[in-house]
Amino acid sequence: MARFAALLPLAYALGAFAQSVAYNDPNTGIDFMSFQDSESGARFGVATPETLGKDFIGQIVAPTIQGWAGLDMSAQMANHILVVAWPDGDNVRSSVREASGYTTPPVYTGNATTTPIANGTFVNSTHFSYTFVCNGCITGDDDSFPSTVKGNAFGWAFSDDAVAKPSVLDTALNMHSGFGAFAVIFANSSSSSYDTWASWAEAAAPAPSTPTNGTIGSGQNGTSTVPVATTLNTTYDYIIAGAGPAGIIVSERLAESGAEVLLIERGDASTYASGGRAVESWNDTVTQYDVPAMAYYLSTAGVTNEYCTDTADQAGCLLGGSSMINALMFVRPQERDFDDKWPTGWKWSDVSASAESFYERNTGTISPSKDGQRYDQGAYDVLSTFFTSNGWSSVNALEEPNKKTDVFSHPPWNIQDGLRAGPVLTYLPLAKAKKNFHLQLNSTVIRAVRESSFVTGVEVELLDGSRQIINVKTGGKVVLAGGALSTPRILINSGIGPAEQIKIVQSGSVAVTLPQEAEWIDLPVGKGLKDHPIVTLKFKTKSSLSSLDTTAFTAPNNMDIDSFAQGSGLLVQGGQRLNFWSSVNGTDGIERFVQGTCNSPSNDTIKMKIYLTHGLTSVGEIGVTASGKTEYITQPWFTTTEDKDALAAFIDRLISFTKTANSTLTLDAGLTASSNVTGADLIKTFVTGSHFVGTALMGTKDGRKGGDAVVDLDTKVYGTDNLFVVDASFHPDLPTGNTQAIVMVAAEAAAKKVLAVKVSGGDDTPAPSSTISALPTSSAVSSTAVATSSAAVTSAPGSASITSAPTAVASETATFSGTTAVTSVAVPSPAYTEVPMYGRCGGIGYDGPTKCAPGSKCKVQNDWYYQCV
Repeated sequence: MARFAALLPLAYALGAFAQSVAYNDPNTGIDFMSFQDSESGARFGVATPETLGKDFIGQIVAPTIQGWAGLDMSAQMANHILVVAWPDGDNVRSSVREASGYTTPPVYTGNATTTPIANGTFVNSTHFSYTFVCNGCITGDDDSFPSTVKGNAFGWAFSDDAVAKPSVLDTALNMHSGFGAFAVIFANSSSSSYDTWASWAEAAAPAPSTPTNGTIGSGQNGTSTVPVATTLNTTYDYIIAGAGPAGIIVSERLAESGAEVLLIERGDASTYASGGRAVESWNDTVTQYDVPAMAYYLSTAGVTNEYCTDTADQAGCLLGGSSMINALMFVRPQERDFDDKWPTGWKWSDVSASAESFYERNTGTISPSKDGQRYDQGAYDVLSTFFTSNGWSSVNALEEPNKKTDVFSHPPWNIQDGLRAGPVLTYLPLAKAKKNFHLQLNSTVIRAVRESSFVTGVEVELLDGSRQIINVKTGGKVVLAGGALSTPRILINSGIGPAEQIKIVQSGSVAVTLPQEAEWIDLPVGKGLKDHPIVTLKFKTKSSLSSLDTTAFTAPNNMDIDSFAQGSGLLVQGGQRLNFWSSVNGTDGIERFVQGTCNSPSNDTIKMKIYLTHGLTSVGEIGVTASGKTEYITQPWFTTTEDKDALAAFIDRLISFTKTANSTLTLDAGLTASSNVTGADLIKTFVTGSHFVGTALMGTKDGRKGGDAVVDLDTKVYGTDNLFVVDASFHPDLPTGNTQAIVMVAAEAAAKKVLAVKVSGGDDTPAPSSTISALPTSSAVSSTAVATSSAAVTSAPGSASITSAPTAVASETATFSGTTAVTSVAVPSPAYTEVPMYGRCGGIGYDGPTKCAPGSKCKVQNDWYYQCV
């Protein structure tokens, strides 16, 4: 099903976008209708024949020699053909993609191709240019536009961040730093010279796609070489894979028991206090993730590499996970969110104590400014009158979480002390204060290493491509917390999941060592995927409403900067101005809930994002690709008629409110060409909520025996002795609000379950032939909003960062005047004068010999550790 509606009538559709202008390209002589982004300088052009067919000539010119740019067949980019190009040395590479969400778009599977025009395709010292014939790109289907239209709104995107593998056709792309749309009227872009111009196109040597040769594993065929992993000699009682909200909470609670805990995160630090340095231009002691007002603008902020590039949709790949990139909504779950579909042992009466423990540390707020004031409240005033006049009630969403029918509230935000809250702020400092807690950044967990049913540890990949095996102690446990879009990949890479998915890994291009096929565990991993679909509506206000410009948040004035330093003002708020909730009784007898988040994006305008939430019945599925990404097998939105009918009915009700005599709002006439638009029309255009759950479902029906569950009521994976899942993957249902709060509540409860399970089986891992000990690169603990120090402590590129030392190494913490505490390590000098192979030969704090034994050289592993290899 197409996620976006067909093109609206030309008079509306093109008038709403930036207009293209005539441009003659000096390199080719081709006349384009062109658009240039004033901020990035990227330019995009379209030239067409006099009679539009299936092809056109496109041009992409981008001011980068490492990033990428793309031209999309629609302003609404998802599920439409996207031509992307990027420089690869002196060459320009290109591929045709189709985006499915906020992640790296996969290669398009249809017949559209591109052929470059040589004179307009080049790389110089500042730019690259790609001029091409887009063959078969005008399909007439939902992924493009028909040849019968008079014009089209094209989308564009640009990123200055380097692509992952420039020479590879399906390389991962970083999140765009700029995007938009422009209109082209085909009467203006057509030329009688088109055929001549198109004849200049010549096929270039194709870029290689990710190879599809086999993966070597136990008893497997193939020609890929699995990197030799170094086994660390430090073992742990608990290894947690993923430092998102669930991973941080669970690891901190496990560390409270005195156990040795290692938390592994694939990304880098996020907040300033945690070691992140994506600082704001107006304050070099807070990052873009710290500032609540930046939550709406992270996808176009100074740094955009925090978004995962290998997941089926948007997710955060940094310390704190998606809790660092979301829009701050903190909707405490109502009791029904647990009581309706969660199993016995996980009802509200079972988890309420865990919820209270969590709320004590991470309360949320509807009034974040320290001065007690709320700012930019025009939208709230208009909307509160609108809903009150229709019989709705005002509530405090934090104090009254069970009131979710015909109510509205000031937005409940995950903000604390003037900063983005969440476990990075409220749990991680407590964990870091414990000597038995260890954090390793920039390390991607590839798989759980297992011997039959017992998991002995994990295999991780560092930024430089090297691998490590990190083991648990006898009786130890491995806990997966990578998120609902990544945990399934770790399970499948571990030989746990549908056989057809494991076979994709077996024959794929990512080097993964799988167990023997006889030891694969057949569980329905990825099959219970749910998400909130969101329909966006715009309304006009009948009275004047002033809206703040985007720069009020992204380039604030001095008064707001000073207020932020005091924990007050506009910048300590999120972007929403009012939330509402209601419900609809479906034709199947199921009550479905609806949430709305509202703001004012421009003068005299209200925008509502309307979510279908708890009670929806649509289910999808994700799986893995041969190149190691996760992808949709079945999209999870509106797969049931009852879900469509329910949200359409609510929107019809909302529209009816606007038609009353005393309504403060009217439906934006620009949204549709028809004044008789219905909810059924409007739900055809929707986006993902990125609130994914259910991909490793918890339940009593063992998936190995035909059931739907992947983990049991202790969150332990069926068929294993000591492997657990604690993130949104195991949630049996969607909540009424955003998933942020319920993920954290459930993680608190899951920590108790994991701690209580007694593990039998397994054995100490034999001493490896080559070992290294993990040493620290940084430690930073603070929750101060603004600091006077700008001391930077970051992890070394291409290596793991471990922010606390093994117990065998003495450490001393020096506290600076600012917010950052830096761990320094005193390492005793070894007795030898020549370092043996695999021994330490340098790094911060090391004062021993540096000469390696014959046959080995001293290699930098990270700032702290040089090793003879």
